[in-house]
Amino acid sequence: MNGFLLFFAAGLGLFVVSSHLRNRSLKMVFTKPCSPGVWLLSAFVSAVAVTLLLNLVVLGSAVILSVVWHLPVRAGLLFISVDNFVASVGLIAYLMLLATLAHPAIAVTFALIFNADLFYNADMWAQSVIRSGNSSWALRLLGRVFHWLYLLLPMVHAFGKKTENIYSSLRVLHGEWRYPLFSFGYALALAAFCYCLALFALQRKNHI
Repeated sequence: MNGFLLFFAAGLGLFVVSSHLRNRSLKMVFTKPCSPGVWLLSAFVSAVAVTLLLNLVVLGSAVILSVVWHLPVRAGLLFISVDNFVASVGLIAYLMLLATLAHPAIAVTFALIFNADLFYNADMWAQSVIRSGNSSWALRLLGRVFHWLYLLLPMVHAFGKKTENIYSSLRVLHGEWRYPLFSFGYALALAAFCYCLALFALQRKNHI
């Protein structure tokens, strides 16, 4: 269910912008009721609020089922829900940005193909080939390209390598609660960056 919520949050961020762009209702909205900045912020907050509500429903369902089935209610359930919600915030902002720049189909394709995990694995592959003895300039250049694309593209789970054991064991150490906090800071920074670019893209188009 948490995996489904990530896809839902990304789709919600894409839909809330692309649907208004396609039916050209933004021209009417921007003419009188509110400015593009206010509309974009309200759309983002609405999508985040819906995602938060659904995460609470999934968390509550997991706790209830644990009690009904006489299973221990572990702190990992709360940790995973918080971590999943934080990741959703970044995804919503990123897909809202892509929706202002391209057609929804292109935006989805770009988000699926150009993702940080893909280029991280590609960078690891290039480094392993270089260490095995193939140190051609073309491969080194390709490795650098993969590395910079990995750094530039947004991450879903900023500290996924640090928290992957919690997803399987549902056990959380005291010091591991800092990772959702750090991830939230990353998600807010990403959201602010995407918001500024999306607002610039909206203002450049002929909506008013």
